[in-house]
Amino acid sequence: MLPRPTARLAALLVLLVGLAGVGVLPAGADGERPSTGPTREVQAARAALASAQDALAGDGREVTLALRDLALTRSALEGEQREAADRILARPTDGPLDPDGYGLFSDPQRRCTQVCVHWVESGRHAVPSADADADGIPDYVERALKILTQVHRTYVRAGYRAPHGDGTLGGDKRPDVYLADIGSQAIYGYCTSDQQVPSGGPFDVWAYCVLDNDYDPAQFPQNNPLDNLRVTAAHEYFHAVQYAYDAAEDAWLLEATATWAEDELFTDVDDNVQYLAQSPLAQPRVSLDDSGGLQMYGGWIFFRHLTERFPRAKAGLPTFVRDVWRQADGRRGAADRWSVQAVDRVLRKRGTSLRAAFARFAAENRRARTTYDEGRANRYPNAPLADQTVLRAGASTGWGSLRLDHLAAATIRLRPAAGVPRGTRLRLQLDLPATVEGGTAVVTTKPRRGPVATRLVRTGRDGEATVRVPFGSVSWVEVTLANTSSRYRCWQATAFACMGLPLDDRREFRVKATAVR
Repeated sequence: MLPRPTARLAALLVLLVGLAGVGVLPAGADGERPSTGPTREVQAARAALASAQDALAGDGREVTLALRDLALTRSALEGEQREAADRILARPTDGPLDPDGYGLFSDPQRRCTQVCVHWVESGRHAVPSADADADGIPDYVERALKILTQVHRTYVRAGYRAPHGDGTLGGDKRPDVYLADIGSQAIYGYCTSDQQVPSGGPFDVWAYCVLDNDYDPAQFPQNNPLDNLRVTAAHEYFHAVQYAYDAAEDAWLLEATATWAEDELFTDVDDNVQYLAQSPLAQPRVSLDDSGGLQMYGGWIFFRHLTERFPRAKAGLPTFVRDVWRQADGRRGAADRWSVQAVDRVLRKRGTSLRAAFARFAAENRRARTTYDEGRANRYPNAPLADQTVLRAGASTGWGSLRLDHLAAATIRLRPAAGVPRGTRLRLQLDLPATVEGGTAVVTTKPRRGPVATRLVRTGRDGEATVRVPFGSVSWVEVTLANTSSRYRCWQATAFACMGLPLDDRREFRVKATAVR
């Protein structure tokens, strides 16, 4: 069996080849594919190179992740392709190694606190020239440096590892942030690494970041320039912090926690609310750890739920996410747990588990505007119902069923018909997947007067249970069915946790409800 870091990188290589689809291997002169060709590692590196080029051209894909993949695979490239990868991963101040399409920084200037900001005052990448205090430093640079210093200090004081030093690449070992015109490619910002990453790990690496040079409203119509600078700095710099733990961690954890962090630091901006349309609130039947689209950004709401439930904080930041990254730490000899494992370990240290926490999360998402501190003010969407039924006294729904993938959920609602006697109870018969396969249910009742009451159903190991709850005296009863499985065959080149093949997708959940006296 491969050592884990090597297995993980091999899975990433296979995944990149798969995402690239056809066209990776060169065609022969007659249009037939040759009998021999590049190795899988070379194919994957070429796919990562093409993806990074497209991302930097502004095709809408996530730049930080595209560059991360290229940084992890570029050692397999040679010749012109290796040179192209080096140019993409190089810093704007690296002269002829400057990224394609960004021009060269001429006569860059630098100013530092714990973080160094680099800028130019002429040409395409010039920052705005306004200098209200006439100190020779443009106001935009001073503002960016102040924000980045605040971001850095907040993360470090909260107990996060500072970004790794990079020797003298940016002038000294302090983290470097470059201001450049990336808005013309519809890019808010990105972080990447120009460190040579060993093929077998460890994957804790240094990083540098690039932010836009002005956040011109013509390029960034959402929010104002200052707010865009603030949340982008918080989000992208958190990636630099993450890379000091494990740059090869699962993409959903990278993006969900970075999106969570930006709102924790700048709660009044609420830029992350836009991703709730692709989150477990709006799409509860999509797996939480799906990294195939915008869902990995929408996953920030899971960490908001957990940090509101476990609010213990340091330097103003809840410690829960910090503790997850400590569990995910990929330094040599560290725990190096993959995302879902790390979350479960931190939850167990707080007296619960991923199984129970995810089921509760799914049930409470039905009332997102009252569940979350900012839910009403920001008009969070309530998770939709999968089905609802009105029952008369003595009536039964019969057995109904649905299928759920891992870390996904669905809720059904049962309402008493008019005239159902007050003493009527609802008998719920549950036939769920076995506990080890993720079978979990939460029952929520809404009395006609008073708050909702929620309880996790205790099932046998086979997933069966019978529950009786008041029915004639309530407005409704909801049954949230949650596939809480976190079992995978890891390193199979998928977009899920540990790049693994989920073992418990499409599991059947069966429910029968009867109104009885």
